[in-house]
Amino acid sequence: MTETPIEWRELDPASVTANRIVNCIAFAVVLVASVIGAVIAIAFGIPAPWHWLLPLILVFANLTLLWWAFFWPSIEHRHMRWSAGPVGVEIKKGVFWKHRIAIPWARVQHADVSQGPLARQFSIGNLTIHTAGTKHASIDIEGLNHAVALELRDEVIRQRKAGDVV
Repeated sequence: MTETPIEWRELDPASVTANRIVNCIAFAVVLVASVIGAVIAIAFGIPAPWHWLLPLILVFANLTLLWWAFFWPSIEHRHMRWSAGPVGVEIKKGVFWKHRIAIPWARVQHADVSQGPLARQFSIGNLTIHTAGTKHASIDIEGLNHAVALELRDEVIRQRKAGDVV
């Protein structure tokens, strides 16, 4: 029996930009909070070694967060793939810890597509596939092109309907 090779598909590249914007907003909030915290701590007189150590720690932490906000979305995007085949949906993800999730059509209960305001601007959406069971009963595929997410949701519904027992 010859197995059909899996056609792995990637997320929409616009999801990288959308994730960068969200991460940069979070970075800006943390940056402002850390500057305010440092100014208050220095104004109220923190012990001597912390006068120079606290700003150094905050600069390092904020530079790390800035790197995460800008570079991590593209790294994560390169390591996320999905496929829908005759057996079900498969997802491969993870930069350091690799995950391969297989969702057989028989376990699928229903699927939802959602979009936030920023996702609408970039025409991306999130597909949530709800499965039978309690642990990990729903799987999200975030960053799909919205039209692709709707097509995949419809495919989930078609496959589920074809597998129903009457």
